[in-house]
This record gives sequence, structure tokens and C-alpha cells, in this order.
Amino acid sequence: MSSDNKPLEIATPDIDEWIESRGFETTADIKIPEKLADQVIGQDAAVEVIKKAAEQKRHVMLIGEPGTGKSMLSKSMTEFLPKGELQDVIAYHNPDDPNEPKVRIVPAGKGKEIVAAQKKEAMAKKQQKASIITTVIVVLLMMTVAMFIVTQDISIILVGIIAVAILFFATRYSTTGKQESYIVPKLLVGHDDEDTPPFVDATGAHAGALLGDVKHDPFQSGGLETPAHDRLEVGAIHKASKGVLFIDEINMLRMESQQSLLTALQEGKFSITGQSERSSGAMVKSEPVPCDFVLVCAGNLDAIQGMHPALRSRIRGYGYEVFMRSTMDDTEANRDKLVRFVAQEVARDKKIPHFDKHAVGEIIKEAQRRAGRHGLLTLRLR
Repeated sequence: MSSDNKPLEIATPDIDEWIESRGFETTADIKIPEKLADQVIGQDAAVEVIKKAAEQKRHVMLIGEPGTGKSMLSKSMTEFLPKGELQDVIAYHNPDDPNEPKVRIVPAGKGKEIVAAQKKEAMAKKQQKASIITTVIVVLLMMTVAMFIVTQDISIILVGIIAVAILFFATRYSTTGKQESYIVPKLLVGHDDEDTPPFVDATGAHAGALLGDVKHDPFQSGGLETPAHDRLEVGAIHKASKGVLFIDEINMLRMESQQSLLTALQEGKFSITGQSERSSGAMVKSEPVPCDFVLVCAGNLDAIQGMHPALRSRIRGYGYEVFMRSTMDDTEANRDKLVRFVAQEVARDKKIPHFDKHAVGEIIKEAQRRAGRHGLLTLRLR
């Protein structure tokens, strides 16, 4: 202790001397943690909040500068969410109202089985119908030939050919010929049994990509139309159900989209409808589709202040607001974390060669310079 009762500061050694004392030659020798949360450096308090938010299934707002680990921290949240809650979502044709497709929820992994079974059944019916039509055409042709042999009237052949053509086109383009496509449901959201909770990055997504959309159908009548349930496209909010929806620079979303996002947060389900008034999909609105996700939105302080007030209030009132650190103390332990960070990035890239210890030393020197103050290391690592 010094005379003024303040602890003496222990000076960290010079980078070149310190790096020589490390027990590795290249970043290939560095052990990388398996969990993403353990790979985030310098944000210990934020990591604890993320773990707690995942356990409580609460929304999180990460406020900080670019490159401080917001995206990685958000993705790590899926490691702490329960894995047994995933669901598959299937859309069915609604015979009572074709413009309001029915939605069915089944356990994860069952959706693919159900759709495959329905496709098999539809194919069998289609083949059976084709077989019957072929038999009728063959019989009709045989009768035409037989009558021609008896009467020797060439017009009989012409009448038979016309009858066969009419029968073929009538069965080919009739409304009843579309029944097979109506009975086949569409898998909107599918999972495998071993899937982990989803992480969906919806940064910069337009309304259709975020909230779902309905494809335009240029053939809306005459037996050529595509069933409404087959034109449904889920949005990021539906794909992220039982997982994490991450949106960086959330203020870039239109206010209408933010309002719809707030509705999805409150209800836990959101119907899919056409986003364009000029599209035939504007007439379609499905039954509500589950979107029970955890929202992690991120940005700097200006971006967060530009959010929809009700949406920000919802997250602050029922979740957590975390300020990311931009620097950490220049200690030997934190330098070791930067060494590990370099190893992580090289392993994640899978293209650049591993760095030797002297190259890592230069990166730590750059971290000192970018911190802007003596005794600190930057956490803006992008």
C-alpha cells in the first residue's frame, strides 16, 4: 500500500516481452470454448443478463457501438433456451373460405411426415384418375375403330378423335383436376427432433420478410389458380418461434412494421397476409401463426431512441436493457482473452491461416491504440 492508502498499480509488461512468455506458437494451439457465451470477451455483466433473460424468456435491448459483440451475445442466448418446445407449423386449404387458410401446430419433426404422407396420397389419387382416363380413352378408340370396320364410314374416325380430345382437355383443365393440390398441405415451419432453438437475424428485413407474406397469383381462375395456403410465406417472426429474433439498428424498421412487431410480442401469434395491396395475396389472411420468440434488439443510443415508443417501453418494462462496454482494463488476463478472440475468428473464417504469436502481439498493440486511453484495451473488435 502507498502512503495515501491507495493500492499500488501493477504495471503490465511490454507487449513484445509478454507475448514471448505465452505458451503457444500459433493460434492453432489456443483452446476455444464450445459455448458462444464463453467466447464473448469483456462483457461479463452482459453475458449474465443474457443467461438470466433466456431462463426467464424475456426480451433484451443491447445498446453499444458496432463490434462490441452484440450479435454473438444474441446468438449465444439460444444455448440457454429450452430445447423441447419446438413446433412445426402446417397450412391447409380451407374449403369454407379459401382466402383464410387453416393453420395446424404439431410437435417438431412431425410436420415433414404429415406433408410427405399427404403428398403420397395425392399422387396415388392422381395416378388412379389418370389410369381411369387412359382406360376410357382406349375403350373409346377401340369402339371407334370397331364401328369404322362395320360401317366403313371415315367420319366415325373423325368423331372418335374429337371425342377423345374433348375428354382429354376436359379432365386436364377442369376444376376437379385441382383437388389433389388442395389436399396437400404446406409446411410453413419445420424442425428436426434434435434441432436447437432457432436464431433468426432480421436486421434490415422489409415488412414481408419480417412479418410474412402471400405470393401473387397471376392465374386466379379457370382451374389454373394456386391454392391460397400454398402461397403463404412465413416471416422471420414465425421462423424464430421458441427461439431468438435479433434485429440490429431496429430504428431502421418502418413504424408500421415496429407496431406489428409489438403486436406479435404481445399476442405470441401473428396472421400471415399479403403485404402489397396490388397483389392477389392482399385478399388472403391465414389463421394466426405462432411467433413466441425472444426479441433481442440492438444499436447505439441514437438508434434505440429512434424506436417506436411503445415497443421500447414493452422491452424495458418486461425485459432488460444492457449497455455494452467499449473498453476493458489492459491486464494479462484480458490480453489472454484477446489472444483467444483472434484464434476464434481464424477458426470461424476457415480460410485465413493461423496467426503466430508475434502477429497476435501486433493486434493487441492495435487494441491499445484504439482504446484511446492508457491502461485500456478496446472491445470494438469488428
